[in-house]
Amino acid sequence: MGTTNIQVLVAAYKKGGEGLEAIYEGIARLLYADPARFGFDGDDDAAEAICRYRKRIRTLATRYIDNGSSFEAYLTSSLRYIARTMRRENRRRKERDAVCERNEVWDYENRSVRAALHPALRGIAEDGEPLESQVRPLRPRVSSTELAAFKNRLVFLYLKCAWESSDEKTRQVANVAGVNEEWLAAATAQSLRSLESERRRHEKLSNRRDRSWGRLRLLEAKLHEEIDITAKSQIEASMIRERIRLERVRGDLRAFRPIVSNSVVARVLGVPKGTVDSGLYYLKKRESKKYDAGNL
Repeated sequence: MGTTNIQVLVAAYKKGGEGLEAIYEGIARLLYADPARFGFDGDDDAAEAICRYRKRIRTLATRYIDNGSSFEAYLTSSLRYIARTMRRENRRRKERDAVCERNEVWDYENRSVRAALHPALRGIAEDGEPLESQVRPLRPRVSSTELAAFKNRLVFLYLKCAWESSDEKTRQVANVAGVNEEWLAAATAQSLRSLESERRRHEKLSNRRDRSWGRLRLLEAKLHEEIDITAKSQIEASMIRERIRLERVRGDLRAFRPIVSNSVVARVLGVPKGTVDSGLYYLKKRESKKYDAGNL
């Protein structure tokens, strides 16, 4: 069923009060046919929206008021709002899980981290007993001091760039650095907690982008239906301004790259801040030399 047919059904429903179920089925078919159009990542998200927000979607035709925009524009805006709500709820649920992740054993893991990052402490735990009798070291012994230092610094850098982290990146960094993947994920989650204010700012930018996108779609629908030349010119001018706002906020989102402070990285790992400062300095210096040598 196309949007034109749904528009006809909605008009008939507004007049006679019948056909609500057919409208709901038509919306579901449209949503499954092209989830990305309404802001969903795929069929699974679309199905979740249908199940979780069934009552809300069923009442869209009832709440629709013809004030110049088509039901198609109203439907698109409403479903994209639901998609944003689902993403926000899923993100918050993941963050809550990350915050609560393994709190009961965090002290135990901190001892493992200290042993992994400080070879001098590898054989002694905080209470003076041999560490090997309490925990399994997170990384194997390495013969090269330089290689061991590089792996430590790689962990520093990854936690500092925790905003860009993902499950796949965590797996790759853990493999290269020789640390336990589960531990690195927990340390990354702790680092991300320090960026809560940045997360809220990113969320505001995302909301501004989505609202601007929705306004632009509504203006396009109005322009398509408008016949008055003067009104068309005004709508076109509004669309130009809205496109400028949309591109500006998209640029802000693309440039959004918050980083975790060195003091937070040090606190998460239980090491002195100077260790993190110097480690990142030498890592940058090492990579700069490689870059310069490659461009001679």
